[in-house]
Amino acid sequence: MSMQFNRLLSIILKIGLGAILFVPLVISDSMFFPFITSKNFAFRILVEILFTLWIVLALRDRSYIPKRSLILLFVAAAVGALFLGTVFGVEPSKSFWSNFERMEGLLGHLHLLAYFLILVSVNKTERDWKTFFSASIVASLLVGAYAVMQLLCSATLDGCVVNGQKMFEIHQGGTRIDSTLGNATYLAVYLLFHVFLSIYYFFKNPERGWKIYYGAVFLFESYLIYETATRGAILGYIGGLIIFALLLGFLSKEEYKKKFAWGLIGLIFVLGAGFFLIRNTEFVQRNTTLARLRNISLEDDTTKARFYIWQMSLESFKERPIFGWGPENFPSVFSKYFDARLWKQEPWFDRAHNAVFDWLVAGGIIGLAAYLGIFASAVWLLIKKFRESKISNLELSVFVSLLAGYFFQNLFVFDQLTSYILILSVLGYIHFLTAEKTTESPRRAFSMQVTQAGAGAAVLLLIAGLYFFNFKPLWANVSLLSALDTANKGNFIQAQNEYRQAIALSPLGRREAREQYSHFSTIIASREDTPENIRTSTLEDALRESELQAKESPLDARSHLFLGTVYNAAGRRAQALQSFERALAASPKKQQIIFLVAQFYVDDKKYDRAIELASNAVDSDPTYTDAVSNLITLAIFAEKDDVVKSRIEQLLSEKRVSAGNIRSWASMYASLKKYKQSADLYKKAIELDPKDIQSRVSLAATYYEMGRSDLAIEEIKKAIAINPDFKTQGEGFIQELRTGKKP
Repeated sequence: MSMQFNRLLSIILKIGLGAILFVPLVISDSMFFPFITSKNFAFRILVEILFTLWIVLALRDRSYIPKRSLILLFVAAAVGALFLGTVFGVEPSKSFWSNFERMEGLLGHLHLLAYFLILVSVNKTERDWKTFFSASIVASLLVGAYAVMQLLCSATLDGCVVNGQKMFEIHQGGTRIDSTLGNATYLAVYLLFHVFLSIYYFFKNPERGWKIYYGAVFLFESYLIYETATRGAILGYIGGLIIFALLLGFLSKEEYKKKFAWGLIGLIFVLGAGFFLIRNTEFVQRNTTLARLRNISLEDDTTKARFYIWQMSLESFKERPIFGWGPENFPSVFSKYFDARLWKQEPWFDRAHNAVFDWLVAGGIIGLAAYLGIFASAVWLLIKKFRESKISNLELSVFVSLLAGYFFQNLFVFDQLTSYILILSVLGYIHFLTAEKTTESPRRAFSMQVTQAGAGAAVLLLIAGLYFFNFKPLWANVSLLSALDTANKGNFIQAQNEYRQAIALSPLGRREAREQYSHFSTIIASREDTPENIRTSTLEDALRESELQAKESPLDARSHLFLGTVYNAAGRRAQALQSFERALAASPKKQQIIFLVAQFYVDDKKYDRAIELASNAVDSDPTYTDAVSNLITLAIFAEKDDVVKSRIEQLLSEKRVSAGNIRSWASMYASLKKYKQSADLYKKAIELDPKDIQSRVSLAATYYEMGRSDLAIEEIKKAIAINPDFKTQGEGFIQELRTGKKP
């Protein structure tokens, strides 16, 4: 009876592990960040239940305790490093809980470690692993089928519409498929794993039918990787295939494998050479994937941005080299070490977009060593076991190349749940292939007292975990999305209650709920139809929560910006400025914050300080034309005419300014009744664009204000000569000017 119960537990665990492989298909539109949170909550709930069952099984049968290996050691060490990073980092709560957008943090990694322990303990035979990976391939085909529907629907004029609603839309817009993962990059790395698994089982299965099946999977998912247009994954895919072919070609003794390997290398070479020859054709330029590959360059804005962020990561490492900043604390690094040249990119980054640097920032040198140790140990063990003839050249070739391709693409992106699940699954299989086989018969079970106590403790932990780590955060997530929807419908009282609920329920997502609540409060404050009691209570609530967030995240400029915005909406201008100054102290090179503070100084007539700040912003990266424009605007109202003149001359010499820009600055001078400066700028605008009628008319109006109607009439005549359609209106202006009226 005892053995039967153990077998039943084992079967349930294997079914549960298989169910986890279908988590990538989970989406819930009723949740905030539906592609991320729905999958993560499903994964965590499954893992917590399975982990409890595994503890019970391991207590009843010690053979279900995982065998020791370097891979297991480094996987556990990586999570241990993140634990230390959380404890000694800059914001432990955030490091532990993460947020709804990522749902990672130490809590996420603890669940991943639990998944890995279950996986390597329960899958004990080659048959177990084949069944497991077969289920994963089936799941990938379903994900791929959704992607195909996206391609088909995007190719139609109006998309696929059912009951007035579009179906199978590409969620990020454009033509890059993202399937049920909601992100083309996530989909690409997900498919990358299954491409190599299909190669592995193609060679491992002698039956013709299975070879056709796995060959079709390989071609199908290779095509889908191409349609994601994800450059890092595509290059990782190509590089991985080359490494696989080289290893197989040199190491295999079977002639058909050698022919396949060298044929694959030849095919890749021919395709690469063909692409090089046609790289400048219209066909390539009009194709999303080929155009993105063609445009790979060290001078590309996206590539340069990656380098800037990596440099920032290295600088932050010098400050906290041992334990790092803690998981999820890259925003503090981004604030403090912001590179002014990043103005072209999105305003906020929460990842280094490079797994190596992400681990370096999150866990310091300990975290990075553990992360790299995972890959190094896996490759070393594969080579060692191959030399000992305990694994074949196929295992070595496939899994070394898969690890290489995955690691390469991770140099340009970051991991997320689906990639974590798959890399841990592959590492689990390598652990199985390379772990020392033992013939010892360990004592089958712990004592009855230990087993009962352990099982009871595991069940209690399960209940607590489901409640605190899943139910409450999930409720908070749904409440937040409901608050956003309720607010859009104009039911402000209910929305306020739902925001409060989302904030109070769980630390997970609390920051996002506070930010959304802050934004909601500023909208309420700006609406004239908002009842005063709702306006006041909402602002007071939002201020309290924003103050708490700024206190919890003192190094993150974003938290101070939100607080300052709410203060400003509440009419508490002095406190708003103080918050914005704290944001500037947290991120002294971020132009967005610099100009925000500078505008406050101008309004307070602290002109010298405003111009000093704005000049620093411009000088930090002179190529930021909008920053120069902002400086000129501030200088006009600060009455720093010398600054205006020198900066405009600089833009003119570099040909980085339009007639429209200069005309707008001229109108600012005119609004200040500084007509001479206004006229000078209108003349410069006309020099840039002699056919610009608007500049001439505006110059005429300025001349009139200066008491020079004669010059005004002359400009109107020039405008008529340039554009005869303006004749009737222009002659009317001239008539008014001659009678002393302002046109």
